[in-house]
This record gives sequence, C-alpha cells and structure tokens, in this order.
Amino acid sequence: MEERELAEVVKQQQYFETVPAPSPEEEGTRDMGPLYPFLISGGTNTERYYFTHINDTTEYKFNIRPKYFGNESSYPEVFPERIRDIIKNNVGAKVFCVFDLDTVYCNKTNQDRHKDFVKCIKDEINSGSVLLCPSMPSIEYWFLLHFENYTGLIKSCGTKMQKLLSPYMAPYFPLANKKLINLLKDKKYIEKSDWVKNLCADGKLDTAIKRAEDNIKAAEEAGDLANQSYSYVYKAFKER
Repeated sequence: MEERELAEVVKQQQYFETVPAPSPEEEGTRDMGPLYPFLISGGTNTERYYFTHINDTTEYKFNIRPKYFGNESSYPEVFPERIRDIIKNNVGAKVFCVFDLDTVYCNKTNQDRHKDFVKCIKDEINSGSVLLCPSMPSIEYWFLLHFENYTGLIKSCGTKMQKLLSPYMAPYFPLANKKLINLLKDKKYIEKSDWVKNLCADGKLDTAIKRAEDNIKAAEEAGDLANQSYSYVYKAFKER
C-alpha cells in the first residue's frame, strides 16, 4: 500500500476510549470503550488544527477528519449531510458543530440560511446527538477567554479582536511577520502544536471553559446574551 493510501486509511479510523484489558477470570471478548465525539467546523484551518492539537496535547479527544472542515460560508448546506453521515455510520455518535456567528449576523440572507440549518437538524439536536458550539463573533473570542474575561460585544473578527488577542498570542509566533488574525488561518504557522500547548498551559483551558459557561448562563438569565460576545465551544469539552 502506498504511503498516501495508508495515510487516508488512518484518517478514516474511528477512535474509541481505551478500556482495561479483561482479567483472566472474565469471559468473553474485550469491548471497545465509548466512541470519541466527532467534530465538524466551517473553519478550514484554524479550528481543524486547534482541535487536532487538542487531541495530541490534552486529555480531550475527538474524531477529526479533514473532510469535516470546510468553507465557513457553506456550513448551513454542508453540515446536515456530514452530521447524518456520521450518525448513520457510528452508533451512538455525538457531533459537535463549531462555527462563527459574525458571518451569520452580517446580513439577513445568512441569518435565514442559519435558521434553515437549525431547523433541518432539529431532530438530531433534540436527541442530543448534535450540539451546536457557535462563537460570537468567532473562535478567536474563545481563545481570548483563556487570558481575560472579556464580555463586551465584538461584532466581527477584525481590528478589535486583533487588538485584544494579539498581546497574548502573538508571542506564540515569534517569527511570523503577519497579523495574528490572519496567521491563525494560515497552515504554515499553525500546523505545529506549540501554539495550542501554550494556549492551554497553566490551566488556561479550564479557565476558558469556566468563563464561557458562567458568562453565558449569567447573560441568559439576564436576557442579555445578544448584547455581548460569547462562545459555546466550552460544550465540546464539558458535554461529552
């Protein structure tokens, strides 16, 4: 088998939690552990490499395939097909959908497409097979929560996000002569895992999870979620 074919086979594997080997007294065959959750996203590079490195450097594991990551603008049409393919071929699978909301709220057409998408997969959502994990405005806000508990409304992943996040994460890429927001989308800079190791170090991942959940709960209780930034990415870590 050629190297390329072998790599593709590896990419197609489903990953299960390991379980202890049976003792000599136990009968029957060894069962596989629970299936790791699947993750799909509209982000071609940022989300794909982030969660791949999470797999490699933390206790959290996901089933990740390149085909589950694609053009952010096409997720309302593409996600339902991906979701149903995963659920059909993996009994008991859980699917986390990670996507940005700045592109959703930028015009009415995209808002309508998003509503149609949610309606299309409402049965899978109601059954608990699918959990939506959007960020407003983008996954970069999720990264920001690792460093500070900022809740002000950021409407797009642009200048303001760059200004807030760069002091923290730009030092992770000392040789990059590029704006942070742009290099986080560039495979050349993010295919190695060091930036995610640094992002999660010293308990920062746990801090981000807690901040994201607490902030959303408080905003929902106050009926004020639409007036601030937020990220449901924490669900991919807590609701497994």
